[in-house]
Amino acid sequence: MTLNLITKSQSNSISSKILTIHKLSSNEKPLGTSKLIRKKLQINHIKLKKYSNNIYKKLIQNIANMYNLNKKQIVLGNGSDEFLSLLCFTCLKEGDEVIISEHGFLLYKTQVLVARAVPVIIKDSNNKVNINNIIRSINTKTKMIFITMPTNPAGLFLTSREINQLSTLLKSTNILLILDMNNSEYVKDDRYSIKITTNIVIIKTLSKTYGLASLKLGWMYSRNNLIKSIEKIKSPLNINKITQITGSVVLSDSEQRRLSRSFNVFWLIKIIICLRKANFIIDRSYANFVVIKLNKKLPILLIENYIAKCNVNVRRMSEYKLFNSIRVNVGSPHENIKLINQFKKLKKQKFVLVTHKTEKYTTQYWKN
Repeated sequence: MTLNLITKSQSNSISSKILTIHKLSSNEKPLGTSKLIRKKLQINHIKLKKYSNNIYKKLIQNIANMYNLNKKQIVLGNGSDEFLSLLCFTCLKEGDEVIISEHGFLLYKTQVLVARAVPVIIKDSNNKVNINNIIRSINTKTKMIFITMPTNPAGLFLTSREINQLSTLLKSTNILLILDMNNSEYVKDDRYSIKITTNIVIIKTLSKTYGLASLKLGWMYSRNNLIKSIEKIKSPLNINKITQITGSVVLSDSEQRRLSRSFNVFWLIKIIICLRKANFIIDRSYANFVVIKLNKKLPILLIENYIAKCNVNVRRMSEYKLFNSIRVNVGSPHENIKLINQFKKLKKQKFVLVTHKTEKYTTQYWKN
């Protein structure tokens, strides 16, 4: 059965008896929700007993205005994740192939398998999507290509030139180039601009930069016929009223958007510089997280538990085929300092593998 091929996504939270846990494992915005949103979102002033479609249309119009897009080619979703299942359900049939990078979002493969299609996993180059490997994998069965921009967990992206090259190649085909741009608001680079063509699908979220992770609000932009097909099968009430109202407010909050970007750039660079000075291997990242490569001699769970001693949760990357690596997202100043200091202590810490033998069995455990 298809379900037997799917691995359930696991939370990386470390249990602790301490009430204060600093979670740097889920890419949540450290600055929280802005004062403007909290001020305008007064629950007692919002009528919740009736369905509302007017706010939904207003939110789509606001997105169209902000990004200079055609509102008829925009659809809202319950987070960006919903679009992955809708796209696979709409566009795939049994035996179709979908190209996914080896470090791509795990849900890509899951949704492709649920649609009874075939995920084709290509090799990345230095944690970045390899255009040539994509091109070599294309055949008559290929229906979609999923690309995360910037990638999660590595935080790298394909340039506009590379995307245009791939898009031009696909122009004569019916293959959809799906750009999952969940963390795009953090990228400040002139090479990141995308020229939208008929075979490109853009998926974005308002969860990251705006501090709305719990509301799960996403949107998708594509050609008219695909949007109409998605509209036919999605729930007409997939976005609740509170989320719609909040989405409209945050799009007008340019000051909060600027503050969030500046804060992220400052602390991302500081974390990278401090840990590189401590001789950790960290590549450049354009998102709100970094991947830290660790000593192969030590089990990654041991490292994760050591970091958790200061009540900081991080995420190991084994499920993304990045072994002996941990991903951490930018947190509050206090959390970032705790993280940096704990990693510095880790570099000086000595771990010993203890072997205990008896007549019946042998046990091993790490001791520091």
